[in-house]
Amino acid sequence: MTGTDHGAGRRTVVVAVTLTLLLGFARSGAPSLTLQLFFTLFVVAATLWIRGQYLDSLDHHQWLISRRTAMVLIVVAVALVAAFLVWHSAGTALLGILVLYFLAGTGVTWLRQGPLSEERRLVLALALLGVGAVLALVGVLVLGGGEGTAWVVLELALLGLACFALLPVGLAVFSEVAVRRLCAGPSPHRLRVGLAGLVLYLAAVALMWWLTRSPWLLGAIVVLSLLVVAMTSTTQADIAFAMAVIALLGVTPLPADQPAQLQPRRDGQRLLVSLGDSYMSGEGASTYYRGTDEGGGNQCRRSPTAWSAMAGQQRPFGRVEFLACSGAKTVNVQTGTLPVRSGAPAPEPQTGETGTQLDRYLHDYGPDYTPSLVVAGIGGNDAGFSTIGLMCLAPANCDDESRLWTDALPQVRAGLRDTYRQLDRLFPRTPIVVVPYPDPIDLDGRCDDVSLTARERLFLHEFVTGGLNAMVAQTANEFGFYYLGGMESALADAHLQLCDPRNQGRPGLNFIGVRSVRGIAEQRFNPKNWSHSSLHPNERGHTAMLQAFESWLPEDLDVLRPRLTAFPAEVAVTEAAVPRVEPPCDVLDTSPAGCRPRGMQWAKGQVGTMLLTEGWMGLVALAGIWLAAVAFFGDRRHHSAVDSTLVATPPKPREKDAERSEIGPQKIENDSSTAAGPGPKIK
Repeated sequence: MTGTDHGAGRRTVVVAVTLTLLLGFARSGAPSLTLQLFFTLFVVAATLWIRGQYLDSLDHHQWLISRRTAMVLIVVAVALVAAFLVWHSAGTALLGILVLYFLAGTGVTWLRQGPLSEERRLVLALALLGVGAVLALVGVLVLGGGEGTAWVVLELALLGLACFALLPVGLAVFSEVAVRRLCAGPSPHRLRVGLAGLVLYLAAVALMWWLTRSPWLLGAIVVLSLLVVAMTSTTQADIAFAMAVIALLGVTPLPADQPAQLQPRRDGQRLLVSLGDSYMSGEGASTYYRGTDEGGGNQCRRSPTAWSAMAGQQRPFGRVEFLACSGAKTVNVQTGTLPVRSGAPAPEPQTGETGTQLDRYLHDYGPDYTPSLVVAGIGGNDAGFSTIGLMCLAPANCDDESRLWTDALPQVRAGLRDTYRQLDRLFPRTPIVVVPYPDPIDLDGRCDDVSLTARERLFLHEFVTGGLNAMVAQTANEFGFYYLGGMESALADAHLQLCDPRNQGRPGLNFIGVRSVRGIAEQRFNPKNWSHSSLHPNERGHTAMLQAFESWLPEDLDVLRPRLTAFPAEVAVTEAAVPRVEPPCDVLDTSPAGCRPRGMQWAKGQVGTMLLTEGWMGLVALAGIWLAAVAFFGDRRHHSAVDSTLVATPPKPREKDAERSEIGPQKIENDSSTAAGPGPKIK
C-alpha cells in the first residue's frame, strides 16, 4: 500500500496545489471569474482524486504515503503552526492544520486497508466508537453545567475529542468491517440492508421535519449525512468537501473606499454626526468600508449602505461624521475628557479604533464646532441583545430567562444617562435625535423561516419595543432629545420583518447571516468569524430605516430646536419614583456571575438537554444513511471482485473444444516449428 503509485501520487499533488491556490484566492475582493476558475479546478482535481481512491479501495490496494514522508510532514506541520503562534506568520497555521488533516485521513485509510486482521480491525473500531460515545455523552452532560474558563475548556476537550477524532475514525474503521462482510455475503442480503437503511433514514428525516418544521435542522442533517457517506466510502471525500466549503465561506466582497463626504473637513457644509452600534454602522450588509472589517483588528463594519451614512450624503446634509461601530456599548461612545459618574465604567475605545466615538469627533472637529444634527443609536449591546439572540436560538424558550435582561434595564439606563449627559454638554446648540431599534419580527401567523417559538417571538417583540426602546425614549425625554419613534416600525411598515409573509422570504433583517471577515487566513477561515451578520438589518432593512428618518426630517433643519425641554437637563435627570428592583445579575459583568455568561451557560445547557432527549432522531437518521451506504459500497466491491475473478480465470473449454485441443496445439506447434526452422518433434 505504500508502494510507488505515480498516478495516485500525482493526483494527490494536483489536489494539494489546486487547494492552495483556491485558499490563496479565497479572500476579500477576489475577482469572481478567477475564484470560479480555481474552484472549478479544485472540484475537478478533487473528483479525480476521490475517484482514484475509490477504485483503488475496491481491490484493497489504495496508495498511501510512506512512513518516513509522513513523519517529515508532521514535523513541517507542527513547525508551521508554531511559526504562527510565535511570530504570527500569516497563513502558516492554516497550512499546518491542512497538512495534519490530510495526514489524519491517510492514517484512517491505513487502518481500514492496512495489514490489520479482521478481528483486530473490529476490536479497534468498537473501542474507538465506545470511548467516543462515552466522552460525547459526558460532554453533553456537563454542557453548561459549570462556570469559568476551565469548565469551557473541559466541554470543548470532551466534545472535540469525541466528535472530531474518536467517533469519525471509529465509524470509518467499522464501516470497512461492515463493507467487507456485506461484500462476502449474498446479494439479497445487501439489498435488504440498503433498503432498510434508506427507509429508516427517510422516516427519521420526515419525523424531524414534521416535529420541528425547521429548514436549518433539515439542512444540518443533510450535511451530516453527506459526511457519513464520505467516511463510509474509503476515500477522503470528507476532506475535499470541508475544504471547499471553508474556502467559499472565506470570501468577502471588495471593500469600499470612503467618499469625500465622509472625510473630516470644517468647510461650512451641514454636518450629520452618526454615533452608535451595529444597527447604525450597517452590520449585516455585504460590503463595508476599507479597514473596518478586519478579523482580529478593527471590526466596526461601517457600511456604505448604512442608513445614517446614506442620509449624511444627501440633502440637506453635505457631510457625515460616520463614527458608529459594531459592538459598541455606551462606554465606547463616551469621552474621557468629560467627567464620568462615580462608580461608572471608564470610557474605552474599541479594538482597532484610535479613540472612543466622541474622542474621534473631538479630534476631527473640536469642541467648538456645531454640527447640524446628531443621531445616536446605542444601548442594545449594554442590554445584552446579542446574547439574547443566541439564547433564543437555543432549543428551549428564551423567555424563561427573561428576568436576566428585563430586570437589568435600569442598569442600562444609567449608562445611557452617562452618555446622553456628555452629548448634551458637547452639542449644546445642536439638535440630538435618539434612534430606537426596529421591531424585528412579525407576530401574526406561523413562521417556519426562523427557529423561534411563538413565545420567543413575543418576548423579542416586547423586549425591543416595550422594554429597551421604551427606556431609551424615556431617557431621551429627560434630556430634551428628539426621539425617532418611526424607526421602531420601519421594518414593519415596509413589510420587511422576519416572519412577514408579504416579503416572500426576503426580509430586511438577517436571521442567520453567514459572512467571513477580511484579514489573514487564520481569521478569514475561522468559523467563529462567520456569523456576525445574524440578526442585523441588511441593505433592504437600511433602506427602510432611511425612509423612516427622511419621513421625520423636516425640509428646513432650522426649525429643529436644540432641546425640547425648557429646563436644564441636569434638573430633569431624576430617579423614577418606583421601588428599585434588584437585578439578578450585572449586565456588564463578564465574570461567570454576569448576565451574559449566565445566559450563555443556560443556552448550552438547553442544547445538552435537547441532545439527550431528542437527539435520538438525528442518530436514527444517520444510522439509516450509514446502512444504505455500507450496503451500496459492499455491493460495488462485490461486483468488482467478481469482475476481477472473471478476468483472471479463463473459461473452461467445452468437450468438443477439448477434442480439438488434442490436435490443434500440436498443429500450431508444428506449424511454428516449420516456419521457424527445426523444432521439437511430435510423437
